Amino acid sequence: MKKIALKISVIIGLFLTIGFGYLEKEKRTKHGFKKISIKEVNYSPTVFPEDTTKLWMSEGSIANDTVLIMGDGGPTNQLGYDYNGKIDWMYLNSFKNYHFVSLHQSSTYNPDIFNWQKSFTLEDGIKEIDNSSEMMYRAIKYFKDRNKYVVVAGHSYSAFVVPHYIATRPSLADKYFMISGRLNADSLQTFFQLKGHNSKFEKDGKTLREPDTTRARPSRTERYYKIRKASEMLKAGLGIRKFTEELKTKDLSNLVVFYGKRDQNVGALSEVEIRFLKSKNAKVMSFGTDHYGVTREIIDLMDGGKLSF
Repeated sequence: MKKIALKISVIIGLFLTIGFGYLEKEKRTKHGFKKISIKEVNYSPTVFPEDTTKLWMSEGSIANDTVLIMGDGGPTNQLGYDYNGKIDWMYLNSFKNYHFVSLHQSSTYNPDIFNWQKSFTLEDGIKEIDNSSEMMYRAIKYFKDRNKYVVVAGHSYSAFVVPHYIATRPSLADKYFMISGRLNADSLQTFFQLKGHNSKFEKDGKTLREPDTTRARPSRTERYYKIRKASEMLKAGLGIRKFTEELKTKDLSNLVVFYGKRDQNVGALSEVEIRFLKSKNAKVMSFGTDHYGVTREIIDLMDGGKLSF
C-alpha cells in the first residue's frame, strides 16, 4: 500500500509540475472575463472583442458620410476622450459634420499592460504595437464596409502606428493624417528607450538632450517604474523600424504628414524622411511650433478653407 501511495503522490506531483500550465481560470478584465492559463503571470495579453465597436468611443451621427478616426498620443492607459470628454478636434467648425471615433491603442484597451510582473520586454512591446495596428485596421474596415469616407488622424504615438499599419496591413482608409510623428525615429532616442530612459530634444527639434543614465533612481512608486518601462518598450518597438524602407512599395499619395520644427518630444522630420515622402507623393506640412501645437495649426487651416479631409 505504501508503494501504491508513493506512486500516486509522484503522479500527482508530475501533473502539478508539467500540467499546471494547462489549467485555466477566469480573470476579470476591463471588458469582461477571459480564460487565462494559471502559468500566465506576467501580464494579461490583449484579447480582441467579438464586437468590433468596443475598440473605440464615438460621438456624432453615424449617418454622417465622413468618419474621423483619431489615435491618441501615449502610450497611455486611458483614452483622452474617455478621461475628459474633450479633444482638440472639437474646435473644428465643421466637427458636427463628422462621425468622430476615438480609437483605442493596445494599452488603453488593455491597461493591464502596465501591470506586468516579471518584466515588459521589447518583444512584448512589438506584439502590443501590432495589436494597435490591428485595432486601426478593424476600425477602418468596419466603416469602409459601411461605405463611409474614412480619415485616420494619428497624433504622436499613434502617428508612429499609422506607418506601421500601412506597412503591415491593407491600406483601406481614404486619407491619413500623421501628426507629430516620424517615419524614422531618432536612433539615439531609441537607444535610450531600449534602456528604459525617456529623452527629449532641444528647442531646435534636432539635438537630442541625452538623459543622465548614471543618476540614482529617484524615489518613485513601483507603479511609476512599471509604466515607464512598458511605455519605453512600446516606443522603442516602433523606433527600431525604418519606415522609409518598409513603405517603399506602398502608395502614400493619400498621406499628409504634419510636423513642428520645434518638436521636443520626437524631433522634427529629417531631410531623409521629407525627401522620401515627397518621392512617394505624400504631402508634407511644417509649422514653427512644438509637438503639441501642430493640431491647432491644422484646425486653423481647415477652418480657413486652406486644408480639407
